[in-house]
Amino acid sequence: MENAFGILSIVPPLVAIGMALITKQTILSLLLGVFTGVTIINGWNPFIAVPKMISDYFIPQIGNEWNAGMIMLITACGGFVYLIKISGAGKALGDLATRKIENRKQAQLVTYLSAFAFVYTEPTLTLGTIMRPITERFKVSRVKLAYICDVMGCPFATLSPITSYSAYATGLIAAQFALLNITDNPWNTFVSAIPFNFYAIFGMIALLYVIVTKLDIGPMYDAEKRAIETGHLIGENDNPMERYDGGDSANLDDMNISFLNFLVPMLTLFITLFSIVFWTGNIAENGLLGSFRESNITLGITTAFVTGGIAAGVMGAKSGLFKYSDIIGKFIKGVVLNAEIPIILVLAWSIGSITGTMDLKGFVVSIIESYSFPPALIPGIIFIIGAFVAFSTGSSWGVWSIMMPIGIPIAVAFDLPVGLVIGAVLSGGVFGDHVSPISDTTILASTAAGADHIQHVRTQLPYALLVGGSSAIGFIFAGFINPWIGFVVTGISIALGLSLFHKLAERRIGRVESVNV
Repeated sequence: MENAFGILSIVPPLVAIGMALITKQTILSLLLGVFTGVTIINGWNPFIAVPKMISDYFIPQIGNEWNAGMIMLITACGGFVYLIKISGAGKALGDLATRKIENRKQAQLVTYLSAFAFVYTEPTLTLGTIMRPITERFKVSRVKLAYICDVMGCPFATLSPITSYSAYATGLIAAQFALLNITDNPWNTFVSAIPFNFYAIFGMIALLYVIVTKLDIGPMYDAEKRAIETGHLIGENDNPMERYDGGDSANLDDMNISFLNFLVPMLTLFITLFSIVFWTGNIAENGLLGSFRESNITLGITTAFVTGGIAAGVMGAKSGLFKYSDIIGKFIKGVVLNAEIPIILVLAWSIGSITGTMDLKGFVVSIIESYSFPPALIPGIIFIIGAFVAFSTGSSWGVWSIMMPIGIPIAVAFDLPVGLVIGAVLSGGVFGDHVSPISDTTILASTAAGADHIQHVRTQLPYALLVGGSSAIGFIFAGFINPWIGFVVTGISIALGLSLFHKLAERRIGRVESVNV
């Protein structure tokens, strides 16, 4: 059946993305994108679009079990972050960091490496929440922290065998193997494809390279220069994704605060998290790794934020910062201060649902089928098309669900390395998701760092485009020559690009003043 909407299916996400970049108003831009899509779907009738937005998209998205769990997670995170800040936990960690960490590079490296301890959760929120006191102490800009959280979130999670990402991807692979009568183990195939997930691997390597060499580029160079030289971690006109600064946490220097103010909430958080993981993942039957794959991670993180927040409140009250009777009220205040995030997520999910209704993926597939390409170009084409769809929909999983059934049969038909094609599917979805301002994981990174969302997208974009462009070149070389040649070419391209763009940034606004960086 022919797609009734055709090229119009790309209009709603383009409206949302374009308006976000122009107006820097995330909610307004997403709302306009949703309104545009619903108007088109309902025969260009703008009057019926408003009630249809609510009945056909907002309510179903809120009622979706996974989405509702994410809203609960964000809600609990707001209370947890606020109590961590006002209970002295952040100050306690910052005081310790001052003694153990000597400069900005070390603060960023510790943040980067800490993600490995949280990878089973897709660590974006947890990482930003715990590490922000340290990065703030050493004048790391909020957008730089958001960049670290974003790279060490979704891209990193696609490389780990103990996350929901790997379980989902393996399920898609298994479905295609069954249809094609392939007897290979889907799980082993996923693991063998990890080296060819170029974007995720080199996104992490590029980030580490940037931290170690201080090769910031583009708008990030400006933001880091401002943070180092003025101490302003956000821009003058930025609209950070949370409102936790100042207020109750302003005067903590003379209070009875020790490292226990940080340690007790963190221990409570992790004990709760692992308990829920092992319980819901049935560790007795599934074993350690199996329990992580089968567990309800969202429930674990949400419950951990609640218990960790309460523990932080108890320690704050014990230190005399507020009364025990104020703990719940403080938690709720944190929830209220974070209230715009669930709204943004519901709007972003609605955009994704609208593109599904308009069959954007089908439109893209029809374009692929209309042209004949050399087989060696197929990995590169799959990567580029997947990235475009993920950018437009804000969903890597949605791209995987449509590109995996296309990519694996093509790989078999043309005798291409199946692992390489799977890597191209995974990479394309992650790349598009990573640069999309309507992606929930991008929104979570802005939230975790307390950064302006549009500024996070803007400052992260040059790195992502460099890694994404280099990955596309790598997939072309991989298709024509050898997958490992593509791997090497991708790495060399990124290293050269970072050096070049850093020099251009230095010439444009001057070198960063020499401070303890």
